[in-house]
Amino acid sequence: MTASLKNHPANTGRHAGILLPLFSMRSEGDWGIGDFDSLARWTDWTADTGTGILQILPIHEMSPGDDCPYRAISAFALDPVFISVKNVPEASEAEEVRDYIASPEVSKALEHFRKSPSVLYTPIKELKYKVLWMCFSHFAEADMKRNSGRAAEFRAYRERTWWLADYSTFRAMKDFNGWKSWLLWDHDMKTRDPKALHAFREKHERQVLFFEYLQWLADTQFRAARERARRRGVWLFGDLPFMMNPESADAWSNQDVFDVGVEIGAPPDQFSTEGQCWGLPAYNWYNLEKSGFAWWRKRMGRALEIYDLLRLDHLVGFFRTWIVPRDKSHKPHFDIEGDGPQQQRGERFLKMVIDESGHGLPVAEDLGVIPNFVRHTLDALHIPGYKVMRWERDWEGTKEYRDPKHYPKVSLATSSTHDTETVRQWWEALAASDREFAWRMLAGENGKHPRYSDKVGQAVIKKLLDSNSSMVLFPLQDILGLEERINTPGTVGPHNWTWRIDRTEDKIGSSSKYKQKLEVYKWLLHESGRNIKS
Repeated sequence: MTASLKNHPANTGRHAGILLPLFSMRSEGDWGIGDFDSLARWTDWTADTGTGILQILPIHEMSPGDDCPYRAISAFALDPVFISVKNVPEASEAEEVRDYIASPEVSKALEHFRKSPSVLYTPIKELKYKVLWMCFSHFAEADMKRNSGRAAEFRAYRERTWWLADYSTFRAMKDFNGWKSWLLWDHDMKTRDPKALHAFREKHERQVLFFEYLQWLADTQFRAARERARRRGVWLFGDLPFMMNPESADAWSNQDVFDVGVEIGAPPDQFSTEGQCWGLPAYNWYNLEKSGFAWWRKRMGRALEIYDLLRLDHLVGFFRTWIVPRDKSHKPHFDIEGDGPQQQRGERFLKMVIDESGHGLPVAEDLGVIPNFVRHTLDALHIPGYKVMRWERDWEGTKEYRDPKHYPKVSLATSSTHDTETVRQWWEALAASDREFAWRMLAGENGKHPRYSDKVGQAVIKKLLDSNSSMVLFPLQDILGLEERINTPGTVGPHNWTWRIDRTEDKIGSSSKYKQKLEVYKWLLHESGRNIKS
């Protein structure tokens, strides 16, 4: 029997959250990108505002040159770029590491990274990996060879982490092959011949161990941050991206689960007349279901080690997936036809998700063109979906915005998402008539409200906090009245996935730029009864 989510605390109480990606967090001593020490600090800051949910987006490893967290090369490995170097014991124990970090060359680079308004992924990764390799070399000599207590902890981590061997072998092979596609590797490694895998791991033992060491560091630091969040009463909210990168350890090690011969995307709609192709492989649903969703169950288990709330990205894809054949003589199509079969497959998948959720709560990203049967299924299973205020309108009738007081209780209401404009951008781009509709919903007043102001921003926050939804979420930009967005879908460039907040967590509340806005937010949070200290 499938467990019920009806009485999950996140579905029954009144909760508020802030969206701030880990890479966007700025803290004293970081290396130009948020790290696991930043996460601990910003978790404390979140709790101090009275907010009980912190959404951080995916934190799994990305390939070199790829900044999109939704194209990770592993569903299980954390990205080493988030390791806090200052909290790595070897960084302070090893004289050569201390001297290198203190050198004029590195000090200058770190100053440049820290002052940058955006994340400079490539040079940050290059420097951090170099330092972490030095740390690993010291660990191998000072601990591994003499079998210290710390070495014993590392070996225990290796033994209990079932996915680590496949990941570290894949990661070392990627480096060894100059990041050539695994489909072009030597036959024995491509097809995962056990003798070939064993021989490679033996020959490249040091490199393989390095990637396992990085995961041990990352996992240790993250667990400390998550324990801190639990003590402060903050739930961490993260993603389960719908698909995996075709060049991922998962696609290589689970070739029966992924069909790399086709790509997936989205069908044509009012925003894209030709549809979209995302360059990601499709699931082999027959094998996936035949195994009882074995790979997904493992993925759920890992996700629950990281997050408390799980965002099911591109939910409709689990019901029906838009297939884009590489052979252009075949037309794009859904992988399963008919409302009945589509609904049944989605229900089977979601019941598995619920069974594996444990303490966690799945939250459905049900935005875009969604068949009615999908939302009926969510309602029946008590899985909250999204309510993005700007899209909740009577589109076919009066065009009035829906009052958030009428949103369903089991839902997550939000002002924006990581893929949309901020509230400020949205408001300033609205046509005059639409702005009148919006202002009437927000303030109950007729008449024009021409430009964005603090009054508009505060009205949005208050209206959503007063909504009927059990959960309400605000990107930090919307609380602070900022324009900078996280991602612009359909575009590629340094403007995506690189935004950083311009203050550290210990300075943001006292700055003249943000102090009043944050005080108003905290007061409205308290007034709405969503404050975790209430």
